[in-house]
Amino acid sequence: MFNKVYLIGVGLINGSLARDLKSLGLARVVAGIGRDRQRLEGARSLGVIDEYSLLQDADVSDADAIVIGVPVARTADSLAAIQSSLSADTLLTDVGSTKCSVIQAAREVFGEVPSRFVPGHPVAGSEQSGYEHAQESLFRGRKVILTPVENTDAQALQDIRQMWQATGASVDEMSAQAHDMILSATSHLPHMVAYALVHYLGGRPDADHVFDYAAAGFYDFTRIASSSPDMWTDICMANRDELLRSLDGFAGLLQELRAMISQGDEQALHTILGQAKHLRDNHPVQK
Repeated sequence: MFNKVYLIGVGLINGSLARDLKSLGLARVVAGIGRDRQRLEGARSLGVIDEYSLLQDADVSDADAIVIGVPVARTADSLAAIQSSLSADTLLTDVGSTKCSVIQAAREVFGEVPSRFVPGHPVAGSEQSGYEHAQESLFRGRKVILTPVENTDAQALQDIRQMWQATGASVDEMSAQAHDMILSATSHLPHMVAYALVHYLGGRPDADHVFDYAAAGFYDFTRIASSSPDMWTDICMANRDELLRSLDGFAGLLQELRAMISQGDEQALHTILGQAKHLRDNHPVQK
């Protein structure tokens, strides 16, 4: 499909994409670009990438496609670093967890969103990070959301769609605004709740005793609190307005639950719990 693909940032998502590109024969050469030579060399030595260069030295003039996989706050810096050598024919996409901020970064660097830039977000991954945890078939059966803008080239959109479909992903399209609203509720809010719960329990005077007796359900629920604080701080700031709306809505429901318990309103509490169970049972979560 491609002769040469550049991955800016070789973490879990781009690293897993690299493994698929190579194993599925979708790219002849997969090159990494980053800030840390030691990390890039590690990715090369494990066979995740074939070659690498540092971001400040990057020349992407021979790229067929470029995938940006850096913390969303660094998107503008990454785009600026490749701007001078970027061909007008090169496909450009990203894997960031927020989309409005990424599109804004492109506008800041290029003046407008390049027509062959297709913003994207594979809804996949885990609490682990780094190329060491990259795996083939990570995207199989998962969703990838593409958020084209008005001037997105139709062929570029189709090419990026086909790349993700080749990895086994199901590809959807929506506006960047819709993406950020939905992900604030289904991804960003749950991460904040998990972090907050662990932080709350860790601040209790009986924290050691509490954690000693935490059951599997607690660790299942809070698994995502092991995610990278650097990455999630960036995501929260990049999607601040939508996340605040989700946090406010959730906080309001917690207050309602508190009132039901305080007032001994068993029927209202049972209704809420029953509705939640029904929704969860009828909307199976991708694993």
